[in-house]
Amino acid sequence: MEFPATDKALATVLRGIPGLVFALFFAAIIYIPTRRDHEIRLEKLRLEARKAKDQTEATSKPNSKTDLPHPPPLKASDHFNDRKHHLLLAATGSVATIKLPNILASLAHHPNLSIRVLVTPSACSFLQSQSPEQPSLASLLVLPNVEAIYRDEDEWIVPWTRGAPILHIELRRWADLMVVAPLSANSLAKISLGLSSDLVSSVIRAWDATGLIDEPRPGVALPYGEDRDRKGILVAPAMNTAMWNHPATIRHMATLEEWSVGKGGWIEVLRPIEKDLACGDMGGGAMKEWKDIVGVIEKRLGLTGDEEYVAVDGKK
Repeated sequence: MEFPATDKALATVLRGIPGLVFALFFAAIIYIPTRRDHEIRLEKLRLEARKAKDQTEATSKPNSKTDLPHPPPLKASDHFNDRKHHLLLAATGSVATIKLPNILASLAHHPNLSIRVLVTPSACSFLQSQSPEQPSLASLLVLPNVEAIYRDEDEWIVPWTRGAPILHIELRRWADLMVVAPLSANSLAKISLGLSSDLVSSVIRAWDATGLIDEPRPGVALPYGEDRDRKGILVAPAMNTAMWNHPATIRHMATLEEWSVGKGGWIEVLRPIEKDLACGDMGGGAMKEWKDIVGVIEKRLGLTGDEEYVAVDGKK
């Protein structure tokens, strides 16, 4: 049996297939790149939005251990002409870190003082709201003159790009005087060996030991007198008596003495005292009394109102 009408219709369809295939192929050529470009643009927008969100969260989200917000980026040149004394106060891993709140509170009444605080990871462990003597680090931010508190993770919180500030360099540029109180045995070893494995030691390693890089700021005297050509670092060692008497400590202290202000260098050492230590031992290694440290800081920065300058080597 023949089906002429069906065959005719089928023949028509078959003759139209090449054209249809060509049309579909042509549409695909146009549609696929257009869709691909659209998806690329969307992905680019998603990446930019994600990056902006990550940066916002990184600079505002508190650290889970310390509940401390990340400080905003620091650019030392923005503070060059503020005519305030710049104190960089660091605490490393010693029990004497619990005296940090006392030091900050005692310096709070100076209107022309600006303080930035550095804490190592181990130092953070001593200030986590354990007691009234050991408040949280975040609570220290409400004290007058405390501009920011920095931890190791604040150094590279946002992936670095060319031209962006580097925190340990900006902190060095910003500071007139750096004080490390307490200076632990571990951090003492790092300083004497030139190591820079955390933010505190990186600032110290990047210090302008020659006095040829960081110029004095207008209206702000250098901490060790106008005849000194560089800024200084004041350290107050604190450790267990056995650690203080260890041969390695003796060797490391000898290195710091070679770099001392009294010998034309940039480091001043406030040697430990003898007392009952928190660990239960009796002997040397305890940090110098915090009130005495405050007094030295005030004298070095000219915050006492006493115009007479006394250098660490006893000369006026």
